[in-house]
Amino acid sequence: MKLDRNRLMFFASFDDTNWEVLGRDNDDLSKSLNPDTETNKNVLGESTFKHSGYEPEIEVDPYYADPSSPLYEKLSAAAMQEKYGDDDIKGKFVEVIFNTVNESAGTMSGTGYKRDAYIVPQSTGGDTAGLGIPFTINPVGAQTEVSVTYTKATRAVVIS
Repeated sequence: MKLDRNRLMFFASFDDTNWEVLGRDNDDLSKSLNPDTETNKNVLGESTFKHSGYEPEIEVDPYYADPSSPLYEKLSAAAMQEKYGDDDIKGKFVEVIFNTVNESAGTMSGTGYKRDAYIVPQSTGGDTAGLGIPFTINPVGAQTEVSVTYTKATRAVVIS
């Protein structure tokens, strides 16, 4: 049995309290791992493989400006004023594959992984569907294991 795509979710926050589930306007949303790998062959014909870690990123495009969004104020300020300091674009990121689904309650829960992330606007404007502020999330640093419960009907999330 394969899992439904909505079992993997990404959440972002600038204040580690008010979280936004990402993907409302996206039909494709993935974390690119961008592995740093190198393969070499020596004069003996032997191959070596070196893996130096990952540089993950999540491109959220499209993302339409919504003043009720927890990300809106800082994201729009960073984009319009071209801010790039830690206080302006550094927040938190959580990813989780939900392993428990309660259909009657409309909730999903599971273990997630939280860490710091840079939430960087890429452009402003876009097509006639709405005012776009697409952004890239660059998770950095160590991950912390967290418990995540998501309510489908309200898009409310509890991360502890």
